[in-house]
Amino acid sequence: MVRRRRSLTEIRQRLNERRAAREKFSEFIAWVLNHPSERWVFRGQSQHWPLRPSIGRSSAHTPEREQLLFKEFKRAALPFVDRSKLANNWDWLAVAQHHGLPTRLIDWTTNPLVAGYFASQPSARGKKDGEIVAVEARKIGFYYPDEERDLDPFDITTPRFLRTPALAARIISQRGLFSIHPNPEQAWYLTNKTERFLIPAAMKTEFRKALFAMGIDASDLMADLDGLAATLRWRFENRMLAE
Repeated sequence: MVRRRRSLTEIRQRLNERRAAREKFSEFIAWVLNHPSERWVFRGQSQHWPLRPSIGRSSAHTPEREQLLFKEFKRAALPFVDRSKLANNWDWLAVAQHHGLPTRLIDWTTNPLVAGYFASQPSARGKKDGEIVAVEARKIGFYYPDEERDLDPFDITTPRFLRTPALAARIISQRGLFSIHPNPEQAWYLTNKTERFLIPAAMKTEFRKALFAMGIDASDLMADLDGLAATLRWRFENRMLAE
């Protein structure tokens, strides 16, 4: 099969697109430098979504069903976990969230480049702009399970950020933390406490290439064979494997 040669107009258009993407990435780096991670935490989304936990997005959600789901996870997961590392329901929630169970947690990171990686992923609903949400965490506050052992995560009344022990390699590699929400069906609106950076849909591939050059890719963030395979597949599809 003979590959069609691109016209001069197409080549110029492609060069202009790359130039625009690089300028946008420079804006992103400047934005990052103005949001130091000791003050801000970040969430990358492949398109705009309300800040709502996964359990609250389900039409099946009720508080009773949420508790039932969580209890069944704890019961059935016992053969697959090291119970000595799970001190309380806070730890169990973090593990459940990590493995894809719908919970009242939302994932965040202290590394804005990690958020940029997730924001530059293709959207499941067509070509949508990605976004990075930055929140001044200290203005919201934290729960510290080791210091609040008498407080159960299902009894909280105020959304806050949450630091649990790093119970999985991905939490460490992604510099992850969570926010926890007492009313999962309600979107979390943080007036005057958030800032956002948009990644236009047409620039997502160039953003991922720039992040890859900085060491941010699936093999680094997932820290397992799935992440390695995902990175190699993406490099193959974008002709970025060295010959």
